Amino acid sequence: MATATISFDDALLAQVHRAAGENLSTWVAAACRARLLTEAAATAQEWEATHPADAADARTADAAQVLEGEVEREISEQAEQVARARAGAGTEPTTADYLAAYGHVRALLDQGERQLREQLGGAQ
Repeated sequence: MATATISFDDALLAQVHRAAGENLSTWVAAACRARLLTEAAATAQEWEATHPADAADARTADAAQVLEGEVEREISEQAEQVARARAGAGTEPTTADYLAAYGHVRALLDQGERQLREQLGGAQ
């Protein structure tokens, strides 16, 4: 771990000590991280404002990636639930369980897509 010497005026150091308590280093590190994250968020916000189409594409790609992960998780959970219901706890899902789970999740996605299209169609 690196060390550094930081100079504070007396009043500021007293405030930091009151806020940080016993763990001054941890508090200063957290404050620095918060500042860096705030600056990164401001930079990202500025980029999105000046590149709206690229930003929308990036958000769409991120959302698709998250959705893919959620679909995989839901299929696995559904297959495990079917296997438990069929043969009790500790039973591994079969290919048929995964296919049934895929069908169930696919139907949910189709229903969600229809609802979204209806909402978007009604908003235009």
